[in-house]
Amino acid sequence: MRIFTSVMALIIFYGLSIVANADIQAVGLMQNMAILEVNGERVVIRKGQTKNGVTLISSDSKQATINFGGKQSTLQLGLSVVSSYAEPVKEEVRLYRAENGHYFTRIKINGKEINTLVDTGATTVAISSDVAKSLGINYAAGIKGKSSTAGGIVTSYQLRVNQVQLGGIKKYGVPISVIEGSFPSIPLLGMSFLNQLSMKEESGVLTLTNK
Repeated sequence: MRIFTSVMALIIFYGLSIVANADIQAVGLMQNMAILEVNGERVVIRKGQTKNGVTLISSDSKQATINFGGKQSTLQLGLSVVSSYAEPVKEEVRLYRAENGHYFTRIKINGKEINTLVDTGATTVAISSDVAKSLGINYAAGIKGKSSTAGGIVTSYQLRVNQVQLGGIKKYGVPISVIEGSFPSIPLLGMSFLNQLSMKEESGVLTLTNK
């Protein structure tokens, strides 16, 4: 089953590092401002400000330079670039193939859990408008377009959700497609999430590892 969509580009970065027993994540980066999670608490911090012990020295859409515990460090997408940062722990999830040959798993979108079908043929995470409503997603605020499905051409909306979580793997600003109506009956865990992971299939087991 394939969903063909187009996705508007939006710069959102996600990096994870551990500094002096503090868990600091770069959730969003822009010129002279950053959205960070410090020990699970999200803060918006501007250049020169100090919040939760973190001082933002500078930032742009690619990286942020911070000071924490008297040490200056740089946050980048998926990398630990200074010695004061420990290597990120790579979360891993194993899925077992169902009798029909597919892989199913439960994920959380913005903290709410749904069942999904792993579909590498789907460009994005794809859900029906019925599911979107149950998750409290204002999909009508997205970009309206058309998607080609097995049932023909249907109205769809392209947008990003704050967070998609699979096991211990969390990704932010994930593009999703919301299709008007009840299709797909089972939400599709597509490549807008999966392409941020390493995938390996062997003997009926699909291993998904955070990059």
